[in-house]
Amino acid sequence: MARRSYQLAAVTTVLTFALILLGEFTAVSGSGATCGLQWPDCSGQLLPFGLPVNDFIEQFHRSVAMVVGFFILGTGAVAYRNFDDRDIQVSGVLSVVLLPVQVILGGTTVTFSGLLPWGYMPLTQAIHHLAAMAIFGTLIYTTLRMREHTGLGLGRVRTAALAGLAALPLELAFSRNTIFAIYGTRVQLLHHTFELVVFAAALAGWVWARRRGASRAGTACGATVLLVVVQVLLGVGIVEFSAAVQLSYYALAAAVAALLVVAARVRAGTAASPTAA
Repeated sequence: MARRSYQLAAVTTVLTFALILLGEFTAVSGSGATCGLQWPDCSGQLLPFGLPVNDFIEQFHRSVAMVVGFFILGTGAVAYRNFDDRDIQVSGVLSVVLLPVQVILGGTTVTFSGLLPWGYMPLTQAIHHLAAMAIFGTLIYTTLRMREHTGLGLGRVRTAALAGLAALPLELAFSRNTIFAIYGTRVQLLHHTFELVVFAAALAGWVWARRRGASRAGTACGATVLLVVVQVLLGVGIVEFSAAVQLSYYALAAAVAALLVVAARVRAGTAASPTAA
């Protein structure tokens, strides 16, 4: 039962990762508002097939979001019913509680933008991104905690930190005005992909450090998670992009690298400790 629950949670987490990127593609391709005030249909259709390209992208995104939503509901249900650990139950249920919030925010930024003049405001979009990352984060936590009950045990904090460090240069390479003069759709998607990878790696490191009682590594990974969230917010237009914003992004990346190095230097004896397992 625990293994099947873990597999469901893992699939849901991967699907949520893909959905966030699909939402990003929908936004940057200019497809987000093509259906106007129509929901759940678009141009008179419930299914995306046969629609113009931008309408297809928006309606396809809605369809995928609905499917992933059911996966999140299922994961929350098995987390609550199949596990006695309070934190697994809370994290699973929290992802379900956040789901309608994210749906409302998504509708505010696209479907209802004509009725709500602040629908396309940077602040609304920033909160939309925060909700998506919160759901993704709770699913990562739920998945990793369920993993312990399958006999696979805890992962290595050092491995998570090194994974984050490996993705960080790629995150920087695809950031705005770093290597590519044009911050086009593909560049933006790759940039956001590596931001999410660093976020996921740092969060995994925080979960495993916390379970092992490695407080220093846990603090470093937790701080990394927060800094990456700030990086993401800088890229969604909450503030107007400028040279100062770009330098701030680089400074945050340097801080992330330093914190991940601290986490990666956890001594082998500490990393192997079964504390709190």
